[in-house]
Amino acid sequence: MSAANNDVSPDLYHIVLSTTHISKDPNNIIEKVRIPGTYTSLRAAKAAAHSCLFDAGYEREFFTQYETNKDVFEDRNLSNRQGLVVFAVASDGTTFRVRIDTTANNMRLITDYEDGRIPIPLYYILQTTFIYDGAKEVSEVRDLNVLGAYVDYQEARKLAEHVLLSEEDGMTKESYEAYYEASPDDTDCGYGENVVVHAVSQYGENYSISVIQTKRLENVALAEASMRIM
Repeated sequence: MSAANNDVSPDLYHIVLSTTHISKDPNNIIEKVRIPGTYTSLRAAKAAAHSCLFDAGYEREFFTQYETNKDVFEDRNLSNRQGLVVFAVASDGTTFRVRIDTTANNMRLITDYEDGRIPIPLYYILQTTFIYDGAKEVSEVRDLNVLGAYVDYQEARKLAEHVLLSEEDGMTKESYEAYYEASPDDTDCGYGENVVVHAVSQYGENYSISVIQTKRLENVALAEASMRIM
């Protein structure tokens, strides 16, 4: 729901849950991303981030590590720690990261929910940057960001298709070593669920642009997380 008055938050705060699973093959790293909700206040988003894993049905005893201290994140030099609220590790080695990403509230969305959550499902454009080591056949995520949130899938999809291109900067599809995009009738380009664009730079960096929808956390059903990015 949107509003025309001035009592609108200029920003939206998105809860981003990433899970990384390392199978018996240490090189087979699977990372999934889910956005369970968007909020109009940072305070509400922080509360939601802290309860995120418990809302999913996990109990504290499930984790061998469960950390919320930013100083610890810095001391451990954790990757992707910007906006990080919770870092947890399960006994099987699966890691969980709960982050808050901020984007402009261009649609002037509001909510009357007490918890500050936007009451309608949204479509998010995500950009994931990672390095792929062909010799070791392993990928390392360097960065993952929510670029925007939209009410309509087609609007998000159209914008997502141009994230890596810039007429002003002279960036075209030919500027990349490889560039793949989903056909109009498909929701992925063959590089993971919901990945509509995948490109490889001249320097070996891989970029995946995805469009995913809000997925509420209802018990431990993370196997159906919305995006496989590696």
